[in-house]
Amino acid sequence: MQKKAGNSSNQMRLILMVLIAIVMFAGLSWINYRFLTGPHRYDDRDFVSLWAGGKAVIAGLNPYDPDVWGPWRISLGNTWVPDSREPFPLWTLLFFLPFSILDLGWGAATWVAFSLYMLVGASFFLGKIFNHLRLSLIEFFLLALGAALYRGGVLTLFVGQLTFELLFILALFMFLVYRKRPFAAGLVLACVAFKPNPFILFVPLFGVWLLSRREWQIILGAITGAATLFLISWITIPGWLFQWFNVTGKTEVTQITPTIWGLAYELTPNWWAVTGLLLLIIITIVLGWLLVFNKNLTLYEATSLALGASILTTPYAWEYEHLLLLIPWMFIFYTLRQKSRWFASAIWVTCIMVLPWLMFDVAMQRASATFTAVIPLLTLLTTYLTIWYSKRRSALLQAS
Repeated sequence: MQKKAGNSSNQMRLILMVLIAIVMFAGLSWINYRFLTGPHRYDDRDFVSLWAGGKAVIAGLNPYDPDVWGPWRISLGNTWVPDSREPFPLWTLLFFLPFSILDLGWGAATWVAFSLYMLVGASFFLGKIFNHLRLSLIEFFLLALGAALYRGGVLTLFVGQLTFELLFILALFMFLVYRKRPFAAGLVLACVAFKPNPFILFVPLFGVWLLSRREWQIILGAITGAATLFLISWITIPGWLFQWFNVTGKTEVTQITPTIWGLAYELTPNWWAVTGLLLLIIITIVLGWLLVFNKNLTLYEATSLALGASILTTPYAWEYEHLLLLIPWMFIFYTLRQKSRWFASAIWVTCIMVLPWLMFDVAMQRASATFTAVIPLLTLLTTYLTIWYSKRRSALLQAS
Protein backbone atom coordinates (compact mmCIF):
# COMPACT_ATOMS: atom_id res chain seq x y z
CA MET A 1 0.00 0.00 0.00
CA GLN A 2 2.76 2.43 0.92
CA LYS A 3 4.58 1.70 -2.35
CA LYS A 4 1.39 2.32 -4.37
CA ALA A 5 0.74 5.53 -2.44
CA GLY A 6 4.30 6.66 -3.11
CA ASN A 7 3.98 5.93 -6.83
CA SER A 8 0.67 7.79 -6.98
CA SER A 9 2.22 10.77 -5.19
CA ASN A 10 5.14 10.83 -7.63
CA GLN A 11 2.76 10.70 -10.59
CA MET A 12 0.71 13.59 -9.22
CA ARG A 13 3.88 15.58 -8.63
CA LEU A 14 5.01 14.90 -12.21
CA ILE A 15 1.63 15.92 -13.64
CA LEU A 16 1.69 19.11 -11.58
CA MET A 17 5.20 19.97 -12.78
CA VAL A 18 4.17 19.39 -16.42
CA LEU A 19 1.12 21.62 -15.99
CA ILE A 20 3.23 24.35 -14.40
CA ALA A 21 5.75 24.09 -17.25
CA ILE A 22 2.94 24.41 -19.84
CA VAL A 23 1.41 27.42 -18.10
CA MET A 24 4.82 29.09 -17.78
CA PHE A 25 5.52 28.39 -21.46
CA ALA A 26 2.21 29.96 -22.48
CA GLY A 27 2.87 33.01 -20.29
CA LEU A 28 6.41 33.40 -21.57
CA SER A 29 5.20 33.11 -25.17
CA TRP A 30 2.62 35.85 -24.57
CA ILE A 31 5.28 38.13 -23.04
CA ASN A 32 7.55 37.46 -26.02
CA TYR A 33 4.76 38.29 -28.46
CA ARG A 34 3.76 41.42 -26.58
CA PHE A 35 7.22 42.91 -26.15
CA LEU A 36 9.60 41.15 -28.56
CA THR A 37 8.26 39.36 -31.62
CA GLY A 38 4.79 40.38 -32.68
CA PRO A 39 3.18 41.09 -34.94
CA HIS A 40 5.92 42.10 -37.43
CA ARG A 41 9.04 42.62 -35.30
CA TYR A 42 10.74 39.43 -36.50
CA ASP A 43 10.37 40.24 -40.19
CA ASP A 44 13.67 39.97 -42.06
CA ARG A 45 15.51 38.01 -39.36
CA ASP A 46 17.20 34.62 -39.52
CA PHE A 47 14.12 33.06 -37.94
CA VAL A 48 12.17 33.64 -41.16
CA SER A 49 14.33 31.13 -43.05
CA LEU A 50 13.22 28.41 -40.63
CA TRP A 51 9.62 29.57 -40.40
CA ALA A 52 9.11 30.11 -44.15
CA GLY A 53 10.85 26.82 -44.96
CA GLY A 54 8.49 24.95 -42.65
CA LYS A 55 5.50 26.71 -44.17
CA ALA A 56 6.69 25.72 -47.65
CA VAL A 57 6.81 22.06 -46.59
CA ILE A 58 3.29 22.34 -45.14
CA ALA A 59 2.11 23.86 -48.43
CA GLY A 60 3.66 20.99 -50.40
CA LEU A 61 6.34 23.20 -51.99
CA ASN A 62 10.06 22.52 -52.45
CA PRO A 63 11.97 25.29 -50.62
CA TYR A 64 15.23 24.14 -52.24
CA ASP A 65 14.00 25.16 -55.69
CA PRO A 66 15.27 28.71 -56.45
CA ASP A 67 12.15 29.38 -58.54
CA VAL A 68 10.03 28.65 -55.47
CA TRP A 69 12.03 30.01 -52.53
CA GLY A 70 12.36 33.71 -53.39
CA PRO A 71 8.75 34.27 -54.48
CA TRP A 72 7.52 32.19 -51.53
CA ARG A 73 9.31 34.38 -48.98
CA ILE A 74 8.09 37.53 -50.69
CA SER A 75 4.53 36.19 -50.67
CA LEU A 76 4.84 35.82 -46.89
CA GLY A 77 5.67 39.52 -46.60
CA ASN A 78 9.44 39.08 -46.35
CA THR A 79 11.53 41.74 -48.10
CA TRP A 80 14.93 40.27 -47.21
CA VAL A 81 15.83 37.16 -49.21
CA PRO A 82 19.55 36.52 -48.58
CA ASP A 83 19.63 33.01 -50.08
CA SER A 84 18.54 31.65 -53.45
CA ARG A 85 17.12 28.57 -51.71
CA GLU A 86 16.32 27.36 -48.19
CA PRO A 87 19.63 27.33 -46.24
CA PHE A 88 18.61 24.80 -43.56
CA PRO A 89 18.42 21.01 -44.07
CA LEU A 90 14.97 19.51 -44.57
CA TRP A 91 15.11 17.49 -41.33
CA THR A 92 15.49 20.81 -39.50
CA LEU A 93 12.38 22.19 -41.18
CA LEU A 94 10.44 19.05 -40.22
CA PHE A 95 11.47 19.59 -36.59
CA PHE A 96 10.34 23.21 -36.95
CA LEU A 97 6.84 22.44 -38.30
CA PRO A 98 4.96 23.11 -35.01
CA PHE A 99 6.26 26.70 -35.08
CA SER A 100 5.64 27.16 -38.81
CA ILE A 101 1.95 26.35 -38.34
CA LEU A 102 1.62 29.65 -36.43
CA ASP A 103 1.86 33.13 -37.91
CA LEU A 104 5.24 34.84 -37.85
CA GLY A 105 4.75 36.75 -34.58
CA TRP A 106 3.41 33.83 -32.56
CA GLY A 107 5.78 31.39 -34.21
CA ALA A 108 8.73 33.53 -33.14
CA ALA A 109 7.26 34.07 -29.66
CA THR A 110 6.87 30.35 -28.98
CA TRP A 111 10.27 29.63 -30.55
CA VAL A 112 12.00 32.08 -28.20
CA ALA A 113 10.18 30.53 -25.23
CA PHE A 114 11.17 27.05 -26.40
CA SER A 115 14.79 28.18 -26.80
CA LEU A 116 14.87 29.48 -23.23
CA TYR A 117 13.52 26.12 -22.05
CA MET A 118 16.36 24.48 -23.98
CA LEU A 119 18.87 26.66 -22.09
CA VAL A 120 17.37 25.55 -18.78
CA GLY A 121 17.44 21.92 -19.92
CA ALA A 122 21.05 22.15 -21.08
CA SER A 123 22.08 23.73 -17.77
CA PHE A 124 20.24 20.97 -15.89
CA PHE A 125 22.01 18.15 -17.75
CA LEU A 126 25.44 19.77 -17.48
CA GLY A 127 24.84 20.38 -13.79
CA LYS A 128 23.93 16.71 -13.28
CA ILE A 129 27.28 15.65 -14.73
CA PHE A 130 29.09 17.72 -12.09
CA ASN A 131 26.53 17.08 -9.37
CA HIS A 132 29.26 15.86 -6.99
CA LEU A 133 30.68 19.39 -6.86
CA ARG A 134 28.41 21.39 -4.60
CA LEU A 135 27.99 24.99 -5.74
CA SER A 136 27.63 27.85 -3.32
CA LEU A 137 24.72 30.26 -3.83
CA ILE A 138 27.08 32.88 -5.28
CA GLU A 139 28.59 30.39 -7.73
CA PHE A 140 25.16 29.22 -8.86
CA PHE A 141 24.08 32.84 -9.35
CA LEU A 142 27.19 33.64 -11.41
CA LEU A 143 26.75 30.57 -13.62
CA ALA A 144 23.06 31.29 -14.20
CA LEU A 145 23.62 35.00 -14.83
CA GLY A 146 26.52 34.33 -17.19
CA ALA A 147 24.53 31.79 -19.22
CA ALA A 148 21.48 34.09 -19.39
CA LEU A 149 23.39 37.24 -20.40
CA TYR A 150 26.05 35.66 -22.59
CA ARG A 151 26.44 37.71 -25.75
CA GLY A 152 26.00 34.70 -28.04
CA GLY A 153 22.75 33.75 -26.32
CA VAL A 154 21.27 37.25 -26.43
CA LEU A 155 22.06 37.49 -30.15
CA THR A 156 20.55 34.04 -30.75
CA LEU A 157 17.24 35.20 -29.27
CA PHE A 158 17.39 38.47 -31.21
CA VAL A 159 17.73 36.80 -34.63
CA GLY A 160 15.75 33.63 -33.84
CA GLN A 161 18.51 31.12 -34.50
CA LEU A 162 18.54 27.55 -33.13
CA THR A 163 21.81 27.57 -31.18
CA PHE A 164 20.01 26.96 -27.86
CA GLU A 165 18.68 23.71 -29.33
CA LEU A 166 22.18 22.68 -30.42
CA LEU A 167 23.47 23.44 -26.92
CA PHE A 168 20.72 21.26 -25.46
CA ILE A 169 21.58 18.42 -27.88
CA LEU A 170 25.25 18.42 -26.84
CA ALA A 171 24.40 18.64 -23.14
CA LEU A 172 21.90 15.77 -23.40
CA PHE A 173 24.44 13.71 -25.35
CA MET A 174 27.08 14.07 -22.63
CA PHE A 175 24.52 13.40 -19.90
CA LEU A 176 23.42 10.15 -21.58
CA VAL A 177 27.04 9.02 -21.87
CA TYR A 178 27.49 9.92 -18.19
CA ARG A 179 24.43 7.76 -17.39
CA LYS A 180 25.97 4.91 -19.44
CA ARG A 181 23.44 4.96 -22.28
CA PRO A 182 25.84 5.21 -25.24
CA PHE A 183 23.49 4.17 -28.06
CA ALA A 184 20.86 6.72 -27.03
CA ALA A 185 23.65 9.29 -26.71
CA GLY A 186 24.70 8.57 -30.30
CA LEU A 187 21.13 9.01 -31.51
CA VAL A 188 21.00 12.42 -29.85
CA LEU A 189 24.43 13.40 -31.18
CA ALA A 190 23.20 12.88 -34.75
CA CYS A 191 20.84 15.82 -34.22
CA VAL A 192 23.72 18.30 -34.46
CA ALA A 193 22.93 17.91 -38.19
CA PHE A 194 20.03 20.33 -37.55
CA LYS A 195 22.63 23.00 -38.29
CA PRO A 196 25.83 21.46 -39.68
CA ASN A 197 28.10 24.49 -40.18
CA PRO A 198 29.34 24.87 -36.55
CA PHE A 199 30.32 21.18 -36.56
CA ILE A 200 32.30 20.93 -39.81
CA LEU A 201 35.54 20.14 -37.93
CA PHE A 202 33.85 18.78 -34.80
CA VAL A 203 32.43 15.73 -36.59
CA PRO A 204 35.74 14.37 -37.98
CA LEU A 205 37.77 15.27 -34.87
CA PHE A 206 35.29 13.87 -32.39
CA GLY A 207 34.62 10.92 -34.69
CA VAL A 208 38.33 10.06 -34.68
CA TRP A 209 38.33 10.27 -30.88
CA LEU A 210 35.33 7.92 -30.66
CA LEU A 211 37.01 5.48 -33.04
CA SER A 212 40.28 5.58 -31.11
CA ARG A 213 38.33 4.78 -27.91
CA ARG A 214 36.27 2.11 -29.69
CA GLU A 215 33.00 3.69 -28.60
CA TRP A 216 31.06 1.49 -31.00
CA GLN A 217 27.65 1.97 -29.41
CA ILE A 218 27.89 5.77 -29.64
CA ILE A 219 29.05 5.51 -33.25
CA LEU A 220 26.25 3.06 -34.12
CA GLY A 221 23.70 5.32 -32.45
CA ALA A 222 24.96 8.36 -34.37
CA ILE A 223 24.86 6.48 -37.69
CA THR A 224 21.35 5.21 -36.92
CA GLY A 225 20.18 8.71 -36.01
CA ALA A 226 21.70 10.25 -39.14
CA ALA A 227 20.17 7.55 -41.34
CA THR A 228 16.76 8.12 -39.75
CA LEU A 229 16.93 11.87 -40.38
CA PHE A 230 17.96 11.24 -43.98
CA LEU A 231 15.23 8.68 -44.72
CA ILE A 232 12.40 10.74 -43.21
CA SER A 233 13.47 13.86 -45.08
CA TRP A 234 14.08 11.99 -48.36
CA ILE A 235 10.60 10.48 -48.22
CA THR A 236 9.17 13.98 -47.67
CA ILE A 237 10.99 15.60 -50.64
CA PRO A 238 13.00 13.11 -52.74
CA GLY A 239 16.26 14.54 -54.05
CA TRP A 240 16.24 17.61 -51.80
CA LEU A 241 19.76 16.98 -50.50
CA PHE A 242 21.42 17.51 -53.88
CA GLN A 243 19.59 20.82 -54.26
CA TRP A 244 20.55 21.88 -50.73
CA PHE A 245 24.22 21.26 -51.51
CA ASN A 246 23.94 24.15 -53.98
CA VAL A 247 23.55 26.63 -51.11
CA THR A 248 26.90 28.30 -51.80
CA GLY A 249 26.21 31.95 -51.00
CA LYS A 250 27.35 31.56 -47.39
CA THR A 251 31.01 31.16 -48.42
CA GLU A 252 30.94 34.61 -50.03
CA VAL A 253 31.20 36.19 -46.55
CA THR A 254 33.77 33.77 -45.07
CA GLN A 255 36.45 36.47 -44.83
CA ILE A 256 34.30 38.69 -42.58
CA THR A 257 33.23 36.00 -40.10
CA PRO A 258 34.58 35.86 -36.50
CA THR A 259 36.73 32.82 -37.30
CA ILE A 260 40.31 32.14 -38.37
CA TRP A 261 39.20 33.15 -41.86
CA GLY A 262 38.21 36.60 -40.67
CA LEU A 263 41.45 36.94 -38.71
CA ALA A 264 43.40 35.81 -41.77
CA TYR A 265 41.71 38.53 -43.82
CA GLU A 266 42.61 41.16 -41.23
CA LEU A 267 46.26 40.02 -41.13
CA THR A 268 46.83 39.18 -44.82
CA PRO A 269 43.95 40.60 -46.89
CA ASN A 270 45.48 39.57 -50.22
CA TRP A 271 46.30 36.03 -49.08
CA TRP A 272 43.56 35.44 -46.53
CA ALA A 273 42.39 32.15 -48.10
CA VAL A 274 45.91 30.67 -48.05
CA THR A 275 46.56 31.92 -44.50
CA GLY A 276 43.23 30.57 -43.29
CA LEU A 277 43.86 27.21 -44.93
CA LEU A 278 47.29 26.92 -43.30
CA LEU A 279 45.80 27.76 -39.90
CA LEU A 280 43.06 25.18 -40.47
CA ILE A 281 45.61 22.48 -41.34
CA ILE A 282 47.76 23.28 -38.29
CA ILE A 283 44.81 23.28 -35.89
CA THR A 284 43.42 20.05 -37.35
CA ILE A 285 46.76 18.23 -37.10
CA VAL A 286 47.47 19.42 -33.55
CA LEU A 287 43.95 18.66 -32.28
CA GLY A 288 43.84 15.33 -34.11
CA TRP A 289 47.13 14.30 -32.50
CA LEU A 290 45.90 15.35 -29.04
CA LEU A 291 42.61 13.49 -29.40
CA VAL A 292 44.11 10.26 -30.75
CA PHE A 293 47.29 9.90 -28.72
CA ASN A 294 46.23 11.39 -25.38
CA LYS A 295 44.58 8.30 -23.93
CA ASN A 296 43.54 10.05 -20.72
CA LEU A 297 41.12 12.52 -22.29
CA THR A 298 37.60 12.33 -20.90
CA LEU A 299 34.47 12.75 -23.00
CA TYR A 300 33.94 16.27 -21.66
CA GLU A 301 37.54 17.23 -22.47
CA ALA A 302 37.40 15.78 -25.99
CA THR A 303 34.06 17.45 -26.68
CA SER A 304 35.31 20.82 -25.44
CA LEU A 305 38.49 20.70 -27.55
CA ALA A 306 36.74 19.57 -30.74
CA LEU A 307 33.91 22.07 -30.29
CA GLY A 308 36.20 25.05 -29.67
CA ALA A 309 38.35 24.16 -32.69
CA SER A 310 35.32 23.69 -34.94
CA ILE A 311 33.70 27.03 -34.12
CA LEU A 312 37.06 28.76 -34.60
CA THR A 313 37.73 27.21 -38.02
CA THR A 314 34.36 26.76 -39.73
CA PRO A 315 34.05 28.79 -42.94
CA TYR A 316 30.66 30.14 -41.87
CA ALA A 317 29.81 31.04 -38.27
CA TRP A 318 28.64 34.14 -36.45
CA GLU A 319 28.56 35.25 -32.84
CA TYR A 320 25.38 33.35 -32.02
CA GLU A 321 27.32 30.11 -32.58
CA HIS A 322 29.56 31.19 -29.68
CA LEU A 323 26.73 30.16 -27.36
CA LEU A 324 27.98 26.58 -27.80
CA LEU A 325 31.22 27.65 -26.12
CA LEU A 326 29.37 27.59 -22.81
CA ILE A 327 30.14 23.85 -22.77
CA PRO A 328 33.95 24.18 -22.69
CA TRP A 329 33.72 27.19 -20.36
CA MET A 330 31.62 25.22 -17.88
CA PHE A 331 34.23 22.45 -18.05
CA ILE A 332 36.93 25.06 -17.38
CA PHE A 333 34.97 26.49 -14.46
CA TYR A 334 34.29 23.15 -12.78
CA THR A 335 37.89 21.98 -13.28
CA LEU A 336 39.51 25.15 -11.92
CA ARG A 337 37.00 25.26 -9.10
CA GLN A 338 38.56 22.15 -7.58
CA LYS A 339 41.66 24.25 -6.92
CA SER A 340 40.17 27.68 -6.21
CA ARG A 341 36.53 28.74 -6.21
CA TRP A 342 37.39 32.42 -6.46
CA PHE A 343 39.81 31.96 -9.35
CA ALA A 344 37.28 29.85 -11.27
CA SER A 345 34.57 32.46 -10.66
CA ALA A 346 36.87 35.27 -11.78
CA ILE A 347 37.67 33.42 -15.02
CA TRP A 348 33.97 32.79 -15.64
CA VAL A 349 32.97 36.42 -15.07
CA THR A 350 35.81 37.74 -17.22
CA CYS A 351 35.43 35.38 -20.17
CA ILE A 352 31.64 34.93 -20.19
CA MET A 353 30.17 38.14 -18.79
CA VAL A 354 32.75 40.81 -19.69
CA LEU A 355 34.97 39.92 -22.66
CA PRO A 356 32.19 39.02 -25.17
CA TRP A 357 30.50 42.37 -24.59
CA LEU A 358 33.81 44.22 -24.88
CA MET A 359 34.41 42.50 -28.22
CA PHE A 360 30.89 43.46 -29.26
CA ASP A 361 31.76 47.10 -28.58
CA VAL A 362 34.92 46.70 -30.68
CA ALA A 363 32.86 45.16 -33.48
CA MET A 364 30.38 48.04 -33.38
CA GLN A 365 33.15 50.64 -33.55
CA ARG A 366 34.90 48.85 -36.43
CA ALA A 367 31.68 47.80 -38.20
CA SER A 368 33.27 44.34 -38.37
CA ALA A 369 33.07 41.29 -36.09
CA THR A 370 36.23 39.56 -37.33
CA PHE A 371 38.21 40.26 -34.15
CA THR A 372 35.48 38.51 -32.16
CA ALA A 373 37.29 35.33 -33.25
CA VAL A 374 39.33 36.04 -30.12
CA ILE A 375 36.48 34.38 -28.17
CA PRO A 376 36.70 30.85 -29.67
CA LEU A 377 40.50 31.16 -29.90
CA LEU A 378 40.73 32.00 -26.20
CA THR A 379 38.27 29.20 -25.43
CA LEU A 380 40.38 26.63 -27.27
CA LEU A 381 43.64 27.73 -25.66
CA THR A 382 42.14 27.93 -22.16
CA THR A 383 40.54 24.50 -22.58
CA TYR A 384 43.89 22.97 -23.53
CA LEU A 385 45.71 24.68 -20.63
CA THR A 386 42.99 23.57 -18.21
CA ILE A 387 43.30 19.96 -19.38
CA TRP A 388 47.11 20.14 -19.07
CA TYR A 389 46.81 21.59 -15.56
CA SER A 390 44.24 18.97 -14.54
CA LYS A 391 46.37 16.04 -15.77
CA ARG A 392 49.52 17.46 -14.18
CA ARG A 393 47.74 18.04 -10.87
CA SER A 394 46.37 14.49 -10.90
CA ALA A 395 49.84 13.08 -11.61
CA LEU A 396 51.36 15.06 -8.73
CA LEU A 397 48.63 13.92 -6.34
CA GLN A 398 49.18 10.29 -7.33
CA ALA A 399 52.95 10.65 -6.94
CA SER A 400 52.58 12.06 -3.46
